[in-house]
Formats: sequence, structure tokens, C-alpha cells
Amino acid sequence: MFLCGVQGSGKSHTTSCILENSLISSKHLGKLKNPLSALVFSYSHFAGDGIGFSISEAAFLASADTEIPGAAHVKMVHVLVSPSNYVQISRLYLQLPNISVTPFKIKPQNLDIAAMLKLMNVNESEETPLYMAQVSQILREMSTAGGPFNYAVFKMHLKKQKFNPTQTNMLQIRLSLLESFLDMNDSFPETKFLPGEITIMDMSCPFVDANTACVLFEIGLQQYLQSKSTGKIIVLDEAHKYMLKTPGAKSLNETLLQTVRLQRHHGARVIISTQEPTLLTDLIALCSVTVIHRFSSPEWFSAIKRHIPITDENRDDLMRRIENLKTGQAIVYSPSAVFGFDDHNSTSVGKKYLLSKIARLHDLARHSSNKASTTSSTEGKAAGIE
Repeated sequence: MFLCGVQGSGKSHTTSCILENSLISSKHLGKLKNPLSALVFSYSHFAGDGIGFSISEAAFLASADTEIPGAAHVKMVHVLVSPSNYVQISRLYLQLPNISVTPFKIKPQNLDIAAMLKLMNVNESEETPLYMAQVSQILREMSTAGGPFNYAVFKMHLKKQKFNPTQTNMLQIRLSLLESFLDMNDSFPETKFLPGEITIMDMSCPFVDANTACVLFEIGLQQYLQSKSTGKIIVLDEAHKYMLKTPGAKSLNETLLQTVRLQRHHGARVIISTQEPTLLTDLIALCSVTVIHRFSSPEWFSAIKRHIPITDENRDDLMRRIENLKTGQAIVYSPSAVFGFDDHNSTSVGKKYLLSKIARLHDLARHSSNKASTTSSTEGKAAGIE
């Protein structure tokens, strides 16, 4: 699923609605026999004491609302953060109930050559420093030897190299960042992705750039896909903040493309929320649902219309509709959407777009005690849940 729109148009709200429907068992949402688990990626600029920083909106789904019968909420939200920003960011998240905050740590035995190359930015550019070329050579030789990657052996090979003082200092900077994410003493438990729970990877940190965040997201994604959780949702929240033109973002994008193509094997669904659809055109092409919130950029419209069949006479009308959308409203396009049954008792598939107003569990419970429902039409409004 792909969501786009300007800031404040309702993207995060829509994402929360999808997570509610997938993780919370409530008669006000519908029938959900087997709640899924969710992994949310989040990254924003973080400086000083975190003034102006906003935590992931998915964290608020762990808070019970007394206005909702039964006070339904996500069972638990686990937040994995950068170790160097644990103290600062945990103060913000722990103001909410049913939340745990833990430094994101990688077991050395779970590292592989590919992860090491990415974490140390090996071959990031054509002008690779000599000392990094030596690091690359060590990793190549270890890969040729076969067997699982051993970080202790890697460090032993490094000590045998003759680096000058400047090279040693630069290498130590890279190793320090790498080792800050390693659980060298095996003191942190493995992350468990349980049904009805959300795991947020928030790598917002003054010492973690967007490229490194994407590398860490990819490692977390691999752990999630390899977990025993049967139903999975992967959410890229505010993807425009980290899915930039960097090697880490490119690698994460390729992994996500493979995940979408093999979603039945992994039991995974992917949700992408962004203000910048021009950065993720490959992923848009594979999305079965496109949710368009308000925007006015012709460039954005051009990026989206490549994947939505629009006639020339309808193009201007659709752009005008998008520009006039209110906060919380969205135009939804899904060529395989099922709206109901026809006279022959077979499903009718929608091939056009509909205008939908997004409503969360709180709004539904406050206005109605009946089962939440969605009324839709090709060009009409749909009151319900996205």
C-alpha cells in the first residue's frame, strides 16, 4: 500500500487506521481472528534535547481510550532506538503507557559480510580510502573462506594491518559506530515480534545519518522476515526523510521490492507513507492500493499517474479533486478492490477510484456503537476505516 500527501493531510492518521484494523480485535472495527504483528521504520532529525522532535504516531496506538468500549488498544509497543540516543529519546516515548524502549543491538553472530560492508560504508564511492580497501580485502577473504561471519576473527585480521595514525583514527571512528550497535556481551534479548504488538525502529539520533538508518532498517527487516511471526506488516513512516539517494536507501529499496514480490512466502504486507512519491517509483508500481491525500505538486502527480490509468480528459479533473481534498480525506485507487457480489454470486472488482474519509476507532466508537462499516461508490464519499 502506498500513501502520499503533503504534511498535515492525514498520512500518519491513515497509517494508524490500517494498523488498528490489523492488530486490534474489536467489534467496532470488524472481525479479526488473528491479529498481525507490525514493524515500523521511523527516522527524523534529532538535535539537542529533542526540541521539535515528534515520536512515531504509531506509538499512540498503545494508549487506551476510555471513550472506546473495552478500551481497545494495541497490546504493546516496543521501541528500538539508537544506543547513543537512548536516554534522550526514551524520555519522550515512555510518557505513554504500554511502551518499552530498548537500544537496538545486533548479535555479532547474526552479522554477515553484506551487513558489514554496509555498516562500514565499504565501496560507498569510487574514491575509497586505502584503509577501507584493506578492510574490504579482509572481508572478501573471509567470505571466500566460507562459514559464518566471526567478528572476533575480523578484528584479529585488522590488528595485523599496518595503518598509519590518521588511517587508524578514521578506522576507529567507523568501528566505534559499528560496535555501538553490537551486543558484544549478549546482554540484550532477541526482539520478539508477537501478534497484536508493534515494534518501532526509531533511529533518530544526532550520530546516525539517513544512510546508516537505512542500513539498520534493512538489518531489522531481515530479522523480522526470519522471525516466526505468521502475519507481518512493514511500515515505512515518513519515508521521504530517509529513503534518499544513498547506498543504504538503495539497498533497502531493493530488499523491499523483493519482499513485496515474495509477500506470500514471508506473509508480509508493506505500507509506504511519504511526502515525496518521486523517490519511490519502483515500489509504487508494485503496490495494490494507492491512497492519495491532498497535494498540489504537478511533479508528484506525474510520478503517480504513471501507475494509475488516467485518460487525458480526466487528468485535470483528478488533479483538481486532489487539490481540494480536506484533511483526513483521500482518493483511493485499487484495481483489485472487491466491493461486493453481483447477481451471479461472484465478486465485483473495482477498477476506478473512490473518495474516502478516514475514521479511526476513537471516532467510530464516539459516533456509533454499531459495527464499523464502509460505504463506497466510484465517485462518492466513503465513511469508514482505511
